[in-house]
Amino acid sequence: MRNSGDVPRSRRRFLVGSAALMGVAGFAREAPSATRSRAWSKSADVAVVGSGAAGLAAALSAASRGNQVIVIEKAPAIGGTTAKSDGAYWIPNNHIMRQAGIADPKDDAIRYMVRVSYPALYRDDDPRWGVGEREYELIEAYYDNAAGAIEALESMDALRSTTVALPDYLDHVPTNKPMRQRILLPKRADGNYGNGRELVRQLRLKLEAHRIEVLTKHAASRVERNARGEVIGLTVKSADGESLIQAKKAVVFASGGFTHDPDMVLNFQPGPNWGGCAVPTNQGDFVRLGIETGAMLGNMVGAWRAELVLESALESPSVARDVWQPPGDSMILVNKYGQRVVNEKRNYNERTRVHFEYDPVESEFPNMLLFMIYDQRTAELFAGNFPLPEPGDRQSYVIGARGISSLRSAIQDRLNSHAKRIGKITLSPDFAGALTRQVDRFNQDAARGVDLQFMRGKYPYDTEWHSIINSKERTDTTWPANRTSNPTVHAIDKDGPLYAIILAAGTLDTNGGPVINAKAQVLDTHGRPIPGLYGAGNCIASPAAQGYWGAGGTIGPALTFGYLAGLGASGEPAKEDT
Repeated sequence: MRNSGDVPRSRRRFLVGSAALMGVAGFAREAPSATRSRAWSKSADVAVVGSGAAGLAAALSAASRGNQVIVIEKAPAIGGTTAKSDGAYWIPNNHIMRQAGIADPKDDAIRYMVRVSYPALYRDDDPRWGVGEREYELIEAYYDNAAGAIEALESMDALRSTTVALPDYLDHVPTNKPMRQRILLPKRADGNYGNGRELVRQLRLKLEAHRIEVLTKHAASRVERNARGEVIGLTVKSADGESLIQAKKAVVFASGGFTHDPDMVLNFQPGPNWGGCAVPTNQGDFVRLGIETGAMLGNMVGAWRAELVLESALESPSVARDVWQPPGDSMILVNKYGQRVVNEKRNYNERTRVHFEYDPVESEFPNMLLFMIYDQRTAELFAGNFPLPEPGDRQSYVIGARGISSLRSAIQDRLNSHAKRIGKITLSPDFAGALTRQVDRFNQDAARGVDLQFMRGKYPYDTEWHSIINSKERTDTTWPANRTSNPTVHAIDKDGPLYAIILAAGTLDTNGGPVINAKAQVLDTHGRPIPGLYGAGNCIASPAAQGYWGAGGTIGPALTFGYLAGLGASGEPAKEDT
């Protein structure tokens, strides 16, 4: 029998190599030789990887303190997923709130954020509301710095902000005191609010004013460290081959999540995911590089979740849009058994989780696909509210039929046509009967302006986001508008033309990766900062964990911790090359 010293050399090499890759204590990754000579092709004080909200904020905060900064962007253009977004950033106690006399006290705000981010841990009677010290410190750092980061960007004329008075996503819990005014948006020159493209445009102008070099089509492939393990630069790949970028003080990663890495999604995400809104270059680069550098990983099961039109995701896993809130009032979502399973008007992040429900008896995800069922009234009155087509526009993902039985056959035919890509999915034999009973129940409630199944329209988020943003009624139809006390529900005409759109789970992006501290420093597997390495945005373990506090809950932390990362990187001492 072999003792531990008798492990064959081939297996020993495998164990050591694997442990080093995973950053396991006791198998430290070999530090570069002190005599190694590096031929840096470019040099800066701070190198930033990624050019979305987090990366741009980091670059500007570092440059504003006199540092030479270089930005490395994998894609052909800057902006990342931020440029595709609606551009909101959720900022507690922001300057516009304060100017309006709206109080957002620290204890109340943190309590709300903990309640949303860690519902299983939340405790009313605990000093940290039930979470650990590190989790609390990250949320506290967000409250303490978010408003200041936005004000700093505004003071340097990098980002102008305005607000919208729409409710937060968990609108009705007692812990959410202000509930409104935390949502900021980039303010255009005409005074109106802009989207993510406008956010990137404003930040980019300041980037250019600082003459910050941006290397597009360059991907970070290795974190360079000296003999003391300090981060001193990057190896990057481009069409011209590999080159070395020196970062005398620090490297900031803001390179996006792993939405478009199928292996990571399969191994870390909790259920079937079909793609997402993230740009195609979000392939988890910092997860791999972080592991190689000895970083601790966290929140790998997390994501900013979103429902997608299945057939759009099958065409391209990087979809143009998600289904923020299914539009219309004479509309419901049902599963393969013809049953409603969710309040259709709740926010996308929470609503999408219903797709991951697992049936241990049938060993299946009964809600893997949901079917958005609606009638002619919703098709015309709410036309143009995505994913409903504009008037006269025919979208191939819309399935139409006359009556429920015919619609069941049409849906099954469509599923069969995609079987090679989605597997064999069969609607329940009683789908038509169950859907008929479901519609009857919904219609009975709608006649009284209620939804006793899922409380649709009971709370402000449902009605306000429905009426103001996601289900704008057209004025060029003969259909009567819904003027009841509950604008989210209306009887479905089950005997007329009916339509279905297949929805599936996806992400805006994932939000797990290397763990940071309150200063945005990346931590190793012992919880110690890795010298010279910072992170922000969707490439790290999100300080929000599973919580989506309100519209802009992704970009708010990205801007804030990106800004903090830039500050921290600025304060780092210059490091020796060897």
